[in-house]
Amino acid sequence: MKILVTGSAGKLGLYLTRSAEVLGCGRKDFDLAHDFSSYLERVAPDAVIHTAALSAISDCLSQPDLADRVNHLASARLGGWCRDRGVRMVYVSTDMVFDGERAPYDEESEAEPLSEYGRSKLRGEQAVLEQGHLVARVALMVGPALGERQSYYDQLVSHLRAGQSVSLFRDEWRGMLSYEDAALGLLQLVRGQGSGLVHLAGPRLSRLELGQHLASALGCPELVRAGQRSDYPSPEPRPRDLTMVSRRLAELLPGWRARSVEEQMKSWLGEA
Repeated sequence: MKILVTGSAGKLGLYLTRSAEVLGCGRKDFDLAHDFSSYLERVAPDAVIHTAALSAISDCLSQPDLADRVNHLASARLGGWCRDRGVRMVYVSTDMVFDGERAPYDEESEAEPLSEYGRSKLRGEQAVLEQGHLVARVALMVGPALGERQSYYDQLVSHLRAGQSVSLFRDEWRGMLSYEDAALGLLQLVRGQGSGLVHLAGPRLSRLELGQHLASALGCPELVRAGQRSDYPSPEPRPRDLTMVSRRLAELLPGWRARSVEEQMKSWLGEA
């Protein structure tokens, strides 16, 4: 099975393309802003995991038209190409489609995004769902990055190992899961059957709790301070609690389980 991953240079994409049967395409090969059908015809994938997106919150806010073209319209074009050729597609979405006030969210929960990023991803979801594809909403991913760009986790580790204190939100929660677990889940989904919505998420964790786990493992718990969202004003509201649960995991991903941060900490710190 030849699986094409869009956005393969991204943090999740690099984990996905570690599998031998996965073909990655970066921006130079697959430009979401232009016609990419000739590239797809040449590659002729059996399935597509669509991770490519304009994902920076600030970029989506300052360029809403671009966010819509990339996250919504280009995703709809890709979905149409796949539908017309019988190619299975998994569209990778986000927990940011929710407002953070009624967690935990399952697949039946109403989506009410607070950010332009979340709104553009929701429009992309709706388009590919209408085409009969699968949408996987993935929670905030953590863990060491495989490429040159540091992840949020890498930045925390760097600060702590340098003896620098960090202030982390105590009043913002996500169903954090590792890049590795997310990639394993997505590869199982694209090889399987089924359409509609599914949530991939780990245990509920605040950014403060993540930092505390890391600092304790590194022997510097005193470097982590509790902050709150109101300390850092944002041009768009920050969702309070985006914890997700799934009613469909047993059906679509038998045997898959998101490991906790604590379970993976030792191996992560060995790689960091």
